[in-house]
This record gives sequence, C-alpha cells and structure tokens, in this order.
Amino acid sequence: MKLADNIYTDIEKDKKFKKALSAIAKGEYSAPLFVVTYPLFSAGILEIYEYNELRQNFYRTMDDKIEIIGVSGSKDGARQVLMDILEDHLNEEGVLEWP
Repeated sequence: MKLADNIYTDIEKDKKFKKALSAIAKGEYSAPLFVVTYPLFSAGILEIYEYNELRQNFYRTMDDKIEIIGVSGSKDGARQVLMDILEDHLNEEGVLEWP
C-alpha cells in the first residue's frame, strides 16, 4: 500500500495519527481505522475500507495499486474525510475526475 503525500484525516495529528500511519506503512493490524482510497476496481471515484480488510490475501495481491489518501477512526469520519477530498478536488480542478 502506498500513502499519499498529503493524507486527509479527522484524527488529530499527534501520536495517534502517527501510530495509525506507522501501522499502515508496516502492514500491521490497527484498532478501528478506516481509509479512503482511489478506486481499486473500474467503477467509482473514491472508496472507503476498514483498514484491516485490506490486509486480507485478496487485497494483498493488489498491494501496489492501493493508494491511501484519507484516514479516520470511524466510518462516519471516513465519509466526512471523503467529502473533504471531493470538495477540495472539485475546487481545484473543476471536475470530479482523477488522473
């Protein structure tokens, strides 16, 4: 899995946030953590996954295709992070299309 240079989050950027990013970078188990990724399949704009789901064998085969652009401690928080990403992208690009 890759981590984007600029991670969107609703987690205060302190020890808890650094611990979450460290767990992702090392592929370790993490207590409730939801991530926003670019679509892993052909449909969609962005997707939300419970991080530990991405540790399953099926997703490990796609490891190089998974780029995490948002992190949250809850599903509702991940939805808000996703909306923040879409809003920023729309304001910058004027369209909801990804490269």
